[in-house]
Amino acid sequence: MIYIKRLCAALAAAMLITLVGCNAAVTSPVQGEEELVAVPERTHTPAPVLTPEPTPEQTAEPEPTEEPAPSPTPDDGLPYYLYVEKGSFTLTICEKDENGEYTKVFRTYRIAHGGNKTPAGTYTLGGENTRERWHDFPDGGTVQYATRYEGRLYIHSPLYATSDPTQMWPKYYNGDHGIGLESTGGCLRMVTEASKFIYENCPEGTTLKIVNGSPLGTTSEDIPSRNGLRIDPTDYDTLREKGYITD
Repeated sequence: MIYIKRLCAALAAAMLITLVGCNAAVTSPVQGEEELVAVPERTHTPAPVLTPEPTPEQTAEPEPTEEPAPSPTPDDGLPYYLYVEKGSFTLTICEKDENGEYTKVFRTYRIAHGGNKTPAGTYTLGGENTRERWHDFPDGGTVQYATRYEGRLYIHSPLYATSDPTQMWPKYYNGDHGIGLESTGGCLRMVTEASKFIYENCPEGTTLKIVNGSPLGTTSEDIPSRNGLRIDPTDYDTLREKGYITD
């Protein structure tokens, strides 16, 4: 019996030694100490590279281009345009403005015309015997500064008995066949000043427009008094020559 007890004790001791030996290789963590775990090194993420926004290219503003000045209207040698209103018994001489258009009134004169014998229309000064210093009529009488505009129709002064500027027939000036009445055979009769201006300043090719009625309501001054003379009071050359005026 004693032997068996001793054997059991020896076996128990052997087993204890064996267990201690096995556990000696195992390192148990000390109570209260945290197990150290290797922390991976921090990887620094590179900051993103900011790409600068492209600066819009500044488009160079085009330099202002100077607009060319309008070319002057070529001189066509026709400085005047003639406009007749039969209803108001007027002839207006128009001249060119800065654009070359006939918008400026130079002067307006009282006229006599022939009613239906003076047809409305647009005419051009010119033709055979365009200008005559004195023009004789087949039925008698003569006129100064005659300028032809159509067929046998002229722009002219009052009538005279002869080619003498002191022998004007008064009735064709301010009488019952005078200026401001339907009293011609189709021509346009005016004071001498007006007929002379057209004779001297309105070349062939000048336009003459005649209209019925008075669409523009044109007016004109009365013809000046002849003061009992048989000289047209606007015939300044003759008046000077005869000593009636000195300026």
